[in-house]
Amino acid sequence: MFRGISTFIAAMGVFGGVALADTISPLTYTNDTLGVGDKVTISKTVVIEAAGTTSALLDVMFLFDTTGSMGGAIANAKSAASNIITGLGGFGSVTTGAGFYGDPAFNGVTQDLTGNAATTIAEINTFAAGVPNNGGDFAERGNEGLKSVAENASWRAGSNRFVVVLGDSSFKNSPVTSADAKAALDAENVNVIGLNFGGSAFSGAINAVGGTTFAGGSTPSDIVDAILAGVTTSFDEYTKVTVDDLGAGLPEIGVSVVCTGADTGACVGDTAEGMYDRSVDRTFTFDVTFERLAAGDSSFGTHALVDGGIVATEKDSFGGSAVVPLPAAGFLMIFGLGSLAVMSRRRKAA
Repeated sequence: MFRGISTFIAAMGVFGGVALADTISPLTYTNDTLGVGDKVTISKTVVIEAAGTTSALLDVMFLFDTTGSMGGAIANAKSAASNIITGLGGFGSVTTGAGFYGDPAFNGVTQDLTGNAATTIAEINTFAAGVPNNGGDFAERGNEGLKSVAENASWRAGSNRFVVVLGDSSFKNSPVTSADAKAALDAENVNVIGLNFGGSAFSGAINAVGGTTFAGGSTPSDIVDAILAGVTTSFDEYTKVTVDDLGAGLPEIGVSVVCTGADTGACVGDTAEGMYDRSVDRTFTFDVTFERLAAGDSSFGTHALVDGGIVATEKDSFGGSAVVPLPAAGFLMIFGLGSLAVMSRRRKAA
């Protein structure tokens, strides 16, 4: 989970001013002759640099308390969320989404993660305090909201994941406890940031799920800096490095990986495992095997992954003109027919 967010702001400053670059090489691989059933293995080198990463994916969900007690703060909360979304626009690969929780009514994800910031902002602008969540007491169903977002948002594979909660009250521990919510968040590697428009009870609820809280009146740029700093510092210490296409080559190309060299630690199957940090550049090597499973063009990214998060990507391309081999029975049929049939079947098989 996300740790020490306030110290990251002081340490990192403005994210855009930091020069970072993990790498995976070769940068591209192209093969237009791989036949169905054939395999080819190439070596890929991953360098995890002391400086950090630039190719991380960022997914951010905004979760609003829409009970009546937020009546005096909901406009500011919506404005803060919109400003944060706008501020994240310069990061690169960002998706955002929104949802709300209340009491007694409940709704988790209402606008799922999308690359269109305007769509998320438009959804947020429909939120209103007390509609349909009038509340009635000062413990809300925030734990349900967090669990719902963790389990139902369409997080991208290999993304860095955040939920920004905007509220003013404590969370009910029934039917979903803070431990339940935290377990769901941890399972999906989701970090929590709270924007507090109330008192200490809200901060306590966010802390109980492993999150960090800012005052609701915090400058949006501070929150943006905190999220971006969290992306980079989440890779400062790591234990696993591997290479994976995350299924992007299918159905035409299957990808398998064997770790062949680790900076320190050891190779365990497809992964380099050890206690790593970014005090120095670290180099890892992998044998990546591509197997053509079906004919067809296929271009996809193969990623360097640090603790499951993408840090670098290169492109692999396979042309669709590869010949589909006939099974043995097919050849027997061909030789039993005349030359015209032979030519016809060859054309069909090409």
